Amino acid sequence: MPQTHPTDGPPAEGLFESSEALYRALVEQVPAVVYIDSDGQRPDSIYVSPQAERVFGYPPSAYTADPELWRDNTHPEDRPLVGEAWGRARANGEAFECEYRVRHRDGRWLWVRDGAVPVRGADGRIRAWQGVLHDVTAQKEAERALRGAEEKYRALVENMPAVVYLVAPDDDRRTLYVSPQVERALGYAREEWLDQPDIWMELLHPDDREQTLAAHDAANETGRPWSREYRLIASDGRAVWFRDVATLVRDREGRALHWQGVQLDITELKGAEEELRRTRDDLELRVLLRTHELEEANEMMALEIAERRRAEEDLRAAERKYRMLAEQIPAVTYVWETGQQADQIVYTSPQIERLLGYTAEEWGTSDLWTSRLHPDDRTRVLAASLRSQTTGESFSVEARYLAKDGHIVWVLDEAVLLERDREGRPKTFHGVLLDITTRKEAEASAQAAESKATIAEARYRTLVEQIPAMTFIETPSPNEPFSTHLTFVSPQSESILGYTPQELIDDPGHFARLLHPDDRDRVLAANDQAERTREPFDQEYRLVAKDGRVVWMHSQAVLVTDESGSPRFWHGVALDITARKEAEENLRELEDRYQAALGRLGPEADRA
Repeated sequence: MPQTHPTDGPPAEGLFESSEALYRALVEQVPAVVYIDSDGQRPDSIYVSPQAERVFGYPPSAYTADPELWRDNTHPEDRPLVGEAWGRARANGEAFECEYRVRHRDGRWLWVRDGAVPVRGADGRIRAWQGVLHDVTAQKEAERALRGAEEKYRALVENMPAVVYLVAPDDDRRTLYVSPQVERALGYAREEWLDQPDIWMELLHPDDREQTLAAHDAANETGRPWSREYRLIASDGRAVWFRDVATLVRDREGRALHWQGVQLDITELKGAEEELRRTRDDLELRVLLRTHELEEANEMMALEIAERRRAEEDLRAAERKYRMLAEQIPAVTYVWETGQQADQIVYTSPQIERLLGYTAEEWGTSDLWTSRLHPDDRTRVLAASLRSQTTGESFSVEARYLAKDGHIVWVLDEAVLLERDREGRPKTFHGVLLDITTRKEAEASAQAAESKATIAEARYRTLVEQIPAMTFIETPSPNEPFSTHLTFVSPQSESILGYTPQELIDDPGHFARLLHPDDRDRVLAANDQAERTREPFDQEYRLVAKDGRVVWMHSQAVLVTDESGSPRFWHGVALDITARKEAEENLRELEDRYQAALGRLGPEADRA
């Protein structure tokens, strides 16, 4: 409602004197505040409907008695906006529309959508303005909450210590989204990943390419979760190991939308594994060589003692060397012997104290390691241990241990069989314990982030599909003025027009076909101008629904461009304003009935 000011014109009752009984119910029952203002830069409130007290806390008489009440309660930051819109409407004789904040009687700030149309006399001059005020506070708060949620979840995704991505479910694994961590991990900017569809395939390490692409094709065909370890070549030529885990996201009809995944840099872990493997192989080779030398020495009894001593010294030197190596790597190495009565850890490197707080001597105590297993992992780990003792197959588990001070440590425990006894039963295993707590925490964080992102997506979809308006996304088509190529339409299309979203998407000519004959040329011309100039589209028009109803729509759309300014799509919303148009038509009929009363209103002086 524009600002108010006292008037010398007739009271509000005089305007409705001849038809009050007929129209009062219509005006006073709509879910909005209806008002009539005089035609002035600082207009008077001639009439305010009773809904004002329920919405703003003031009775209608307060606004008609105090011309400055509405202006004083308008938010100071919004007053220039309201004044400019009101002045423009009066100057052009066009409808007044504005959204701004108004203070409730209890001090709260409310958002209102204010719209008014001029009421003209028989001579065509504007005698008054008739308007409607809607409380849109809830809508504004929902919009603000949605923006806050989007910013929060984006910050969460883009700051986690892993590369998060969305890729299309096609053979090229085309990147739809990638988090900024990709630049830190591989040296390629996000824009390069998005602009080059096959960049992931091009960067695959040659030794991993064939198996990884085959696994990728199989995942696309089956839709099963993807989990793979492979190498990518960074921009500086380094080979970077990744553990890549992804899940296929589908729409409600089960159609594949995209793969959503996370890539963890495991290069350091792979390096430690490779170093351990080389150390073990080197030790085995040296032991075999020394054993062969001792066997040859047996042929010459005279040299037996000397050769044996030399071999023993070499073995001791090798033992010292490899013990030093084993005790310096960033992992715990151990030797484990199985037996019929009880297992025994015959050697543990000193790193066990840094990992779990126990000395190597304490850790060698019978059954200590089993007692420190986390209760939730104990059964699984002991079963795997028993299987290795029985079959001799490699032992590999990820499990939690309780350190000496009580905190939980995630450990990757791997061991291989080195020796069997005379009966061929497994006897000695050589193993390594690696701290993977950081990785496990990162995986847990990634899973939590993925879950939150899914919830956020569902929340945004619910907001889009439940607002009382039809939202749509349209592909630009400046060379096809009579075609509308939609890629998305919200479900409200069926309740408003009787057409499902898919029917509108499949028929590019539906818009021109559904336009009311009296509106078709005007609206299509406005649409063509928007396509050519890229200016926003904002029109009110009629559409013929599927059941033959005439539906008034207020449609607004803006062109979304990429970073280079090239058009990507039109994003719009169409609101069903049939009820408003019918109310306006009823008010126009009402205006004809009280023209005589309005004629008594003299021209309003400009009090700006």
